[in-house]
Amino acid sequence: MAERKRVLFIGTVFYTYHLMIIKELKAQGFVVDYYPDRPSEKSLAKGLIKINKNFVKKLTAAYFDNVINETKGTHYDKVFMINCKVYTKTMVEELKKVHKDAEFILYLWDSVKLYPFVEELIPLFDRSYTFDFDDSKGNFGLQLLPLFYNDEYTKIVENNKDIQYDLVSICTAHPIRYRIVKELFPKLEKEGIRIYSFLFINKLQYLYNKVFVKQFWFAKRNEFNFKQLKNEDIIEIIKKSNTVFDIPHEAQSGLTMRTIETLGARKKLITTNKQIKKYDFYDENNIMILNDDNFEEVINFLKQEYRDIPEHIYKQYNLSSWVRNIIEGKTINFMR
Repeated sequence: MAERKRVLFIGTVFYTYHLMIIKELKAQGFVVDYYPDRPSEKSLAKGLIKINKNFVKKLTAAYFDNVINETKGTHYDKVFMINCKVYTKTMVEELKKVHKDAEFILYLWDSVKLYPFVEELIPLFDRSYTFDFDDSKGNFGLQLLPLFYNDEYTKIVENNKDIQYDLVSICTAHPIRYRIVKELFPKLEKEGIRIYSFLFINKLQYLYNKVFVKQFWFAKRNEFNFKQLKNEDIIEIIKKSNTVFDIPHEAQSGLTMRTIETLGARKKLITTNKQIKKYDFYDENNIMILNDDNFEEVINFLKQEYRDIPEHIYKQYNLSSWVRNIIEGKTINFMR
């Protein structure tokens, strides 16, 4: 019996996405050793990393040493890293020395604009991917690979009867998102639109924003949730909705995870991301691009029925295809 291939996976703990990726890697024949890409998942540590990763420099160094000590001597076919939010160039170089026979693969599900230090890490990898359209067209050497949806969203299609909401919004409270939600949702509710809105923010980030981000100066604590919804709860809420509302971070052009999950669930989408028109699944019947001038069109859009697109397009955005592209290095055209 042939020895199974092994992958060292270092990636962000975000909801249960890292667990989904691990499960799929195993399904595709790999033995997986996993480590988070941050030294701690406690709210304080994550908040400090968002503000300035140097605040946890010593903690990161100790954590990295532990990763090296625990993995040296193990043969890996692939070292797959997502984001590298706290890893330095020196750390990645050390990891490459210890695992010199492995192919190093990087995936960014945040923009280089948000984490500019990652630019010096990209050349260290054999292959590098990004979810961000603009970054893939820049001079970073990044290949475009949109995010994914898992099978739980496919199952939504099979059970699409108990609709309770016309519009659902579940997101992290970035300034632009917060402003649009505050302005638009009360207007829609006055017109009888049934809305479910969940704004999450890290407590430390909330306190920082209250002082330094003007959009949050007059924000009230009870407008936000400081504990994330579980993934299964998100799926249940989306299952009960006709349309999903999603506003990407203003510094990013990539399609959010929520956008791709909406595709998998075959729900309609309202977004501010104009780049979505370039993708092969775009259908103006299913996707509305929101701007400051077309708020009034939202109600008409919400009344439209969803229209199916070709089946092969749905399939190339599922998790199985995403992992296969990462592992095998296939080049896929996602554009219209």
